[in-house]
Amino acid sequence: MAFYYRRTRQPGATARPAGAARPPSAAVSAALDALRGPFIVADLETTGLSTSSCEILEFAAVRVGLDGAAEREYAQVVRTRGAVPSFISRLTGITQAEVDSQGLPVAQAFARFLEFVEDLPVFFHNASFDRRFLEAAALQTGMPFANATHCTLALARRAWPELPSHKLDVLARHVGASEPTHRALADVRTTIAVALAASSRLAASG
Repeated sequence: MAFYYRRTRQPGATARPAGAARPPSAAVSAALDALRGPFIVADLETTGLSTSSCEILEFAAVRVGLDGAAEREYAQVVRTRGAVPSFISRLTGITQAEVDSQGLPVAQAFARFLEFVEDLPVFFHNASFDRRFLEAAALQTGMPFANATHCTLALARRAWPELPSHKLDVLARHVGASEPTHRALADVRTTIAVALAASSRLAASG
């Protein structure tokens, strides 16, 4: 689940032409180095936007190897303390019944997530959103999340500045990947395709 604000251009500004190169930022350079692998791509589904009043609803992560192929997957629904809001169930397909029957307490699900990601760099689409919830989980459980994180949204904005939007569904159509469904593991698989395509595009443009 990647929530973010769309960037708007200032009056009179023009879009950067496709393929127009500019020096990569330190963050983008670090992300491109990390994409050489192995690395993790992850996603969280949450019950809303605020870490103070909302909870992690689902963890998902995929380990990607040196050849860019997915090696292992982790996905786990969380047994939230509060009821799953109906609009979140409609958005994600995660029902209260699924949470009650298959969910784990957040501490257990988070511990398994940390074990899965090891010390590898972790990519998210709009990393600041997921990072805030992971930091809240770390504070709640006493288990730190210290991995380097990278943002595929930033990579996509650099790779395809001509696109009017860099939402995950728009990028999926642009690169020919499966469209995200707002289930965490499906969104991770889409994010992997976007990350690798952005890396190739940026490498080709120098």
